[in-house]
Amino acid sequence: MSDETKNIRCKQIIVSNLLVILTFIGAAIGFGLGIGVRQFSPSESALMWIGILGEMYLNLLKMMIVPLVACSVISGTASLDPKSNGKISIVSLTFIMISNFVPCLVGVLVCLTIKPGEISSTQSIGGSKNTNIQTEDIFADLLRNLFPDNLVSATFQKAQTEYQTENQQYNVTINGTTTTLMHSVVISKKVEKSSSTNILGILIASCMLGIAAGAAKETGRQFARFFYSATEVILLLLGKIIWTTPIGVASLIAKTLASTKNLEEDFNRLGLFIATVMAGLGILSFVALPITYFIFIRRNPFKFLWTMLQPAMIVLASTSTAVAMPSTIQQLEGPNHVDSKISRFVCPLNAAIGRCGSCLYICVSCLFIMQMVDRDIDAATVILVW
Repeated sequence: MSDETKNIRCKQIIVSNLLVILTFIGAAIGFGLGIGVRQFSPSESALMWIGILGEMYLNLLKMMIVPLVACSVISGTASLDPKSNGKISIVSLTFIMISNFVPCLVGVLVCLTIKPGEISSTQSIGGSKNTNIQTEDIFADLLRNLFPDNLVSATFQKAQTEYQTENQQYNVTINGTTTTLMHSVVISKKVEKSSSTNILGILIASCMLGIAAGAAKETGRQFARFFYSATEVILLLLGKIIWTTPIGVASLIAKTLASTKNLEEDFNRLGLFIATVMAGLGILSFVALPITYFIFIRRNPFKFLWTMLQPAMIVLASTSTAVAMPSTIQQLEGPNHVDSKISRFVCPLNAAIGRCGSCLYICVSCLFIMQMVDRDIDAATVILVW
């Protein structure tokens, strides 16, 4: 291969991955700027202006989430026959349940191996707050949000159980010493609206409309075409917005690091816990998922992971899977040539109920706290946490 051919090939690689490269550069600038500014104890006003570009970037992406979910799911389900819809739904839900289940196992094994709580048990991690959340209400709220009573309000509100509590005193005697403790007791509860987008409800409603449009045959085609056209317009706009990712990522990371008051102390107290979580996420991202991808697709999984670096950087900066959904759909349909009928249904569904990273984090947190308070962790406890 001649030098000229090598130069052309190199330029092609850089151009095709330019946005990913710029995003990494933006992240590096954000880290450097955030750590540098921290030394000067920036005011709230300074922090606001450091992060203002990141806020504008997130607002642009959030503004597109609801229209994209509704339009893409309606157009996708309308173009599929009911049998295909059912098959895709079953496969998607099965995969999401497994991808929520496996991280729990990885988190348990990593935490039991590293034992971060035993090393950190001599250091205080601060107090905790009793939220009084009851398990049955979590599932009840989930069912309520599946079928919102108002699609307009579902774009900015979702159902959530609120508790009215009161503090009650009770005495505990230990070794002849009586101590008065306070305990928060739920005296009533009611269903209220919280300020958050009900993505799951919008997804279900959009599926129902799409299936109905497909069943209406000729009558429903104009309805489906409108939402297909709207989806293409939204994706075209997102294609322009996404080029601001390097600036948004730099701004968000810089503000986060600059606003951290005790970065060194936090890492000293929770460094091993953070390392344990990151080790678990590393095993999931670079071992479990690539192996799964190779088994089912029979292709190089790391080429696929490289194409998904852009949405991964958005998640890192925004800590939100939903915000990265537009970029994820673009990368799946672009470099990976995934059928839009599948990507535009599965991505919103996974953003609504997929909690791979959260499952791992919660399991590690439970065992970490048990280790810190020197509680015996037997097989039954491990299985319960899992």
